[in-house]
Amino acid sequence: MSLIKDTKAAQEDPTRACYGPKHVEVANEQLAIQTLLITDELFRNADILTRRKYVELIESVKNAGGTAHIFSSMHVSGEQLAQLSGIAAVLRFPMPELEDLEM
Repeated sequence: MSLIKDTKAAQEDPTRACYGPKHVEVANEQLAIQTLLITDELFRNADILTRRKYVELIESVKNAGGTAHIFSSMHVSGEQLAQLSGIAAVLRFPMPELEDLEM
């Protein structure tokens, strides 16, 4: 139920959502992530350093009181997320400055 509420909040205010590794990383540094959305392809990446990066990101989000959802690449929701770079976040507060960052 909280994922639905978080998604609705991001739809109502687009500055409360971010997409892509760099934007998500900056939002996490600001403790802004309420809900992290990530594909299983990123989370279970064959490259150990990449996998570790995303495992640590999920742990950081959870330690800051957020939640993380891993989407299967075999499901339509995971396919859609993969088209948006494989990672996104619903933010606790608006961060319009993320739009100015280079991807």
